[in-house]
Amino acid sequence: MPQLIHLPGELVARAISHVDRSALKQLRQTCRTLSQFASRELFRAVRLFPDEESYERVRNISNDAVLRRVEWGDPDCTLTEPFKDAIMQLKHFPNVQSTVLRFDKNCCVDDDGVEMWRSEWPQPPTYREEVLRVFFSWLTSLDVPIKELGIRNLQGRNIKDAEVRAMMAKMLPSLQSLRLNIATEHHEASPEEDLEFPEPHEFFAEMPSAWLKPTMGSLEHLTIYCDNYWGFFPKLDLNGIHFPRLKTLALGNFGFVQDSQVEWVISHAATLIELYLDDCTILYDKSQMEVRIRKDCPQLSKHCRSYEKRWHDLFDAFRTGLPLLRHFRMGTTCWSEGMPFEKETKINIGLMNDRYMACYDGYGPSPYITGHHTYADDEKAAPECDEEDRNALRLLLQSIGQTASNSWSIGYREFLGFIGTWSLGWRRGKPGLYSPSGFAQ
Repeated sequence: MPQLIHLPGELVARAISHVDRSALKQLRQTCRTLSQFASRELFRAVRLFPDEESYERVRNISNDAVLRRVEWGDPDCTLTEPFKDAIMQLKHFPNVQSTVLRFDKNCCVDDDGVEMWRSEWPQPPTYREEVLRVFFSWLTSLDVPIKELGIRNLQGRNIKDAEVRAMMAKMLPSLQSLRLNIATEHHEASPEEDLEFPEPHEFFAEMPSAWLKPTMGSLEHLTIYCDNYWGFFPKLDLNGIHFPRLKTLALGNFGFVQDSQVEWVISHAATLIELYLDDCTILYDKSQMEVRIRKDCPQLSKHCRSYEKRWHDLFDAFRTGLPLLRHFRMGTTCWSEGMPFEKETKINIGLMNDRYMACYDGYGPSPYITGHHTYADDEKAAPECDEEDRNALRLLLQSIGQTASNSWSIGYREFLGFIGTWSLGWRRGKPGLYSPSGFAQ
């Protein structure tokens, strides 16, 4: 014990960070020196749940002059009046730097008495906005602004409440890290209707001004995932959005459909060190579906446009256009239990079959098409460029001194030699994908 105490504090802290919780509790009882390090680790992250025991724990910590200065966060909300009070107790903790708010993965619209066929779930928009009101009230009450914010299962629906929007505008400019997992409404009986709802299109149209622009001066890490494909339909326009300090960018379920999207990534060449693409795809052919959400173009459009760039073009662009890049992962993580969160560094590198998709109107259960498909005369088959993609990916990884595993598997999906395949069954538990035949190739 004396030898441990006389080690430099940094080494003691590092050693104690690997101790399990039961041992940490015992270390707090040994001596003042070890108690200090053990307390810091034990109370680094405390989760707040909607029960009296949890509220009492928060009150006890907030009343302790030592413990309340320990960094912690991650309120996991189910709203009640006592829970609101418990959240506001967090303002007594002066060293909070990071927090995560988690909603339920299922979302819906408020019952307006008209569209009764839409799904009903326990956390409607009015409930979620009230949670956000209390949550942002706490964040804006802090003397020192937080640096890292994550919201899991944020509903893809614009926030209507002016007070909540004002608090967002006040809080966002201080962030160095922003993680958004966007949840969209799903129509269980007709999944092809998911992207016909107006809310996700309105949300992604406003995302740049509401969520991204306020953070441009400070943001160093940006993660955006969605439980449906996004980028094209729903459309995200990043024109005018630039992060001069951005070091890490992670996108999940993003669809590349035009050069400007690639150019936007490369525009951060002066700072970008890490790039993660989780289950992202190139839409090599698409109907002009986006015009249907405009009020002046209500009719279905059968006109198609192709995107000629392939993944080997993107890999080459990243290799030559991002000189500071030191970590790149493109492939997949496990989505079967919901959207991955803080998992981008665990992405299994590989060239999955669904890295190329088409987006055609009129198909179910999704307009996004992959796998074996009988194409109509005006539709295009998926590109056949496995070798070119494989070589370009290897060259990119070699250029940054990175290696990739030769084989791995997740559920039905398996990976062999940089080309991924999957066995019979749906690709994963994520809605919004049409693959009429899932045999391994």
